[in-house]
Amino acid sequence: MAELVQRRVRFTGRRAATAPATCAQRHMWNLIERQLPDAAFYNVCHWVHLPGHGTEEDILVVFAELLARHESLRTGFHRNDDGALVQQVEKSGGLDAEVWTTERDESPGDVLNAWRRRMQHTAFEAGRAPLIRFMTVVVDGAPVLAAFCVSHLAADLMSLRLLASETTRLLDARAAGRLLPPAATSRQPVEQARFEHSPRGRALLGRARTYWLRQLAIAPATLFPPQSGAGREPGKGSGPSLAAPVRYSAAMDSRAVALAVPVLARRWRVSTSAVLLTVVALLLGRRAGLSSCTLRLLTANRAEPELRETVANLHAEVAATIDLAGDRVEDIARRALAACTAAYANGLYDPDEVEDLIGAAAGERGVPIDLSYCFNDIRASHALPEAADDRIPVSTAALRSAVTDTVVAPHEFQEGETFFLVVDDEEPGWIRLILNADHCALAPSEVHAFLYDVERVLVEHALEVPDH
Repeated sequence: MAELVQRRVRFTGRRAATAPATCAQRHMWNLIERQLPDAAFYNVCHWVHLPGHGTEEDILVVFAELLARHESLRTGFHRNDDGALVQQVEKSGGLDAEVWTTERDESPGDVLNAWRRRMQHTAFEAGRAPLIRFMTVVVDGAPVLAAFCVSHLAADLMSLRLLASETTRLLDARAAGRLLPPAATSRQPVEQARFEHSPRGRALLGRARTYWLRQLAIAPATLFPPQSGAGREPGKGSGPSLAAPVRYSAAMDSRAVALAVPVLARRWRVSTSAVLLTVVALLLGRRAGLSSCTLRLLTANRAEPELRETVANLHAEVAATIDLAGDRVEDIARRALAACTAAYANGLYDPDEVEDLIGAAAGERGVPIDLSYCFNDIRASHALPEAADDRIPVSTAALRSAVTDTVVAPHEFQEGETFFLVVDDEEPGWIRLILNADHCALAPSEVHAFLYDVERVLVEHALEVPDH
């Protein structure tokens, strides 16, 4: 039976610092505030399987090194006397890591799953750094798994992937008795706040403001007109409402989608992400009877070289309106690619200013503007497999066989939006689509039907013989 020991991890970083919160930090603070009293709603967990060398002490040293290197992990937040959100970096401190020891015939995954369930209901205090928790599973004295739970204020999914990779490299070095590899050069959140207040940063924020004004001028007011008795507070442009609507999630695991998407990406000359976005937008637009569809796209905001290795919350959600007019789906797909490219280019924006813009646009229209529809492609790589002749459709037999393997089932994923679709590809050869929806928009049976429709439309287009 797995046994738990709490081990103290002490850390010392390069500096202590105080700075204004970044745009991404303020955005996440606002989302967490809206979700209260469920302060743990935006906790994020991630984990990495380890090769089983080194010792318990080695992995604890690695945890301490991660805290020392990445200021976001030892940052707390508070409002100053003027009401502005401030990030406070602690130079040194400590936290307790959970060390679970299991026998060889026990599954580390069982320990991980129980820990994750507990973390999803264990809130952080935003003012008390560090906003991260560590867990490791040890078998025969060697760590075989490490896991992290962070407040989304501290880190986003890309950051957690960076931490997982760094954990493996640091442990390898420590176990081999080598010096730890140096930290990658990256911009810390204190410097990001300074950048946002610089002339170049203000210029980017101004450009993003103009972009949002254009989007609000063309975005449909809603994709799901409110129903009598619906639990969602009307008029919120983004983020969860103050009311607590009932939500339902389902996941579809599909080999057919994984086969169809690269075929269509080559044929339509767009990214694989744009293929999926196009089909989702078409289905939503048809359901609403609209000629355009506005979705908020989640961006990691790491286009600048100095941000690519940054461990912090840089996440943003940017509106992108897709014109659905015309009969040629490949034309819509190319417009979708252009729309998401423009959205990602405007990922740095002032979240409070955008909320004001949404409110002003709603006042001008005389109706609430609801942008609570999200598309999030979290696949680690969007690269196409080896190129094939796009004039030859994928094998009908292969696709029909793949469709019979599709599974749709309830899922634990929860988000604070009316409609939130996630694309993942953890298992090679499969794509997983996870859809969380408010009951006021889609009943559970409709969530299942929507996922099947995404697969059906992709398969139908993949089986078409192209004109050229």
